[in-house]
Amino acid sequence: MSNNNENNSNNSNNKESQKEISAVDFDPASFSSATRPQDDLFRYVNGPWIDTYTLPEDKPMYGAFHKLAEDAEKQIRDILENENCPAKKSQTLYRNYLDTTSIEKAGITPIKGDLDAVDSAETKEDLVRTIGTLNPYGGPDAMFYFGVYGDPKDPKTNIMHIEQSGLGLPDEAYYREDNYAPIRTEYVKMVASLLRLAGYGDTATTQAQAERFLNVETKIAKHHWDNVATRDSQKTYNPCNYADLAKNLEALNLDAFLDAAQKAYETCEEAEHQPINLREAFSKVVVHEPSFIEGLNKIWQETNLEDLKLWARVHVILCWAILLSEDFAEARFDFYGKVLSGATKQRDRWKRAVGVVDDACGEEVGREYVRLHFPESSKEYMQGLVDNLINAYRESISHSSWLGEETKAKALEKISKFEPNIGYTNHWVDYSALNIKEDADLVENMREVYRFGFGKNTAKAGNPVDREEWQMTPQTVNAYYDPLLNVIVFPAAILQPPFFNPSAPDAANYGAIGAVIGHEIGHGFDDQGCEYDGDGVLNNWWTEEDKTNFTERTKKLIEQYNAFTPTQLIVKYSHLKSKEERNAMPHVNGALTIGENIGDLSGVTIALKAYAFALQKSKGQEINGSDDAIRETLLNAPEVDGFTALQRFFLSYALVWRSKARNEIAEQLLQIDPHSPAECRTNGIARNVDLFYDAFDVQEGDEMWLDPSERVHIW
Repeated sequence: MSNNNENNSNNSNNKESQKEISAVDFDPASFSSATRPQDDLFRYVNGPWIDTYTLPEDKPMYGAFHKLAEDAEKQIRDILENENCPAKKSQTLYRNYLDTTSIEKAGITPIKGDLDAVDSAETKEDLVRTIGTLNPYGGPDAMFYFGVYGDPKDPKTNIMHIEQSGLGLPDEAYYREDNYAPIRTEYVKMVASLLRLAGYGDTATTQAQAERFLNVETKIAKHHWDNVATRDSQKTYNPCNYADLAKNLEALNLDAFLDAAQKAYETCEEAEHQPINLREAFSKVVVHEPSFIEGLNKIWQETNLEDLKLWARVHVILCWAILLSEDFAEARFDFYGKVLSGATKQRDRWKRAVGVVDDACGEEVGREYVRLHFPESSKEYMQGLVDNLINAYRESISHSSWLGEETKAKALEKISKFEPNIGYTNHWVDYSALNIKEDADLVENMREVYRFGFGKNTAKAGNPVDREEWQMTPQTVNAYYDPLLNVIVFPAAILQPPFFNPSAPDAANYGAIGAVIGHEIGHGFDDQGCEYDGDGVLNNWWTEEDKTNFTERTKKLIEQYNAFTPTQLIVKYSHLKSKEERNAMPHVNGALTIGENIGDLSGVTIALKAYAFALQKSKGQEINGSDDAIRETLLNAPEVDGFTALQRFFLSYALVWRSKARNEIAEQLLQIDPHSPAECRTNGIARNVDLFYDAFDVQEGDEMWLDPSERVHIW
């Protein structure tokens, strides 16, 4: 393949339109003949697909990740619809959700008692007790989230965490920024519709109630930390005992809340199989946003009872709307699906049913998914790739030009303790205490699901962390790194093309799943992961000089990403003329996305090195990780699928990020998602990698060109 020929694919625009382009297949004939990789790698690989693919009405966005998720969804449906399905509790929930006759007949009835309890509260303490009673069974929280997981200072032990909550919009910015005013208007409209459906008055009455509700949430939002502030691992670690927490929430009356929740939990016949003590679980907590707790106390102190009841009433409905009759589900979808995400119709009911099951007891059906769809050979092959990536990281750290020896030693110790988990957990969730009844309705069974989860989580407080417990089901198309456990996890569903294919060339696998592996390992050394040592302890193990060097490098990456706006939004806002208007155009938040951007950059860089090591090893050569040796190895590697090995690597990487999004979801994700948009994850990374310039002979003047002095190198 020619490096600098504008027509550097063997296709034509005519060919691009002759057949439907796959979201996941590597098909050079579908690459763009109008865009060069030197100018836009993402659109060179994905442009024709983006231009010709029509998003289905029920999809805010779609791409390679979503195609695999869709496949897994169908496979789970097949399992659940099989009469011999071993996941009986999952199957019962699935059938519950599909029983629209019973659901429509019930209407608001399944949660009428919850609403009546809120409405009958005569004091704030009554209301707090009501919320506490409802919370273990899927009801709202008391404007703060609580949950048990590892203690960052003692990661082998679980501790209760307290975090900000209480909002129905995506984050606090939606309540204060002028550009979100139209969304706030639509939010009020949805709340009014839900209140009207629940019998709280006519259009005018519920509209007024909805506006009061927004005012309450706006007060809550004023005390929320923004998405960048909540990323600070040190500032969000604030240990506290129960007495101090209760004092700081005196107006809320934490005693009343916990006592009511404890009593409500114990009324369930299955509680004896999973006993909890909420007061004991709250004896030691980690408060993530202390100023929010102070603000929350003021809200409960200063807000009148009727407005607090209104807040609770709406959140009860929001908690259950997707499980009620279709009029409630549609009213909720009209805002969250249409306004915020851009979809124009709800997903098919069976798909929503699969989603409910996956959230409720995903490992029960996941176990069968693994048996049917995940070969052990994939696990073995993947383990080899992970080992190669870890070795490449080890080599890069050892020979880093900017890390001092003391920090290198600590980093190498951390990498030596990395633990990869591939495919599925070895410690499946025990659902024996989950009392799903075949003769119960959907809401009744889902209350039991929430009760089971509440008890299971609360019982962990003060107990050892289960290192085998996963945060994702095996049918999830994703991966993650847990800094407290120092583990990387790759569920079975992501180990498929275009990410992973044991029969594909190494260049393809290293460019796809190799970069994903490298990304997850890289989280151990991103702006958050670098705060934790090899044992998962929140502990500054860097020398001051090395941390300064690291911060300077990441600062440059933040500045680069601050300048990115997805192409589709540039088009949407092309009518803006003044500099001030264009500066206000939505753009990537480099500080919010820095962790993921470090992961992406580290992933590609280390995957290239690991690929070079594999080539050196295949030739019987001694492993040499110097920049010159890596470059020589990759430049002299045999062609793959008609491309140079380096080109094939980067083309595979770009294909992984093939996706198309509606403007609504694109703008929402810029505000709340720590991941950069797909095209930025492709082009923003490639332009910082020297070997990309070798792959496509990128020259100064090309759109992808970044001056060598501006390129960010970390590992």
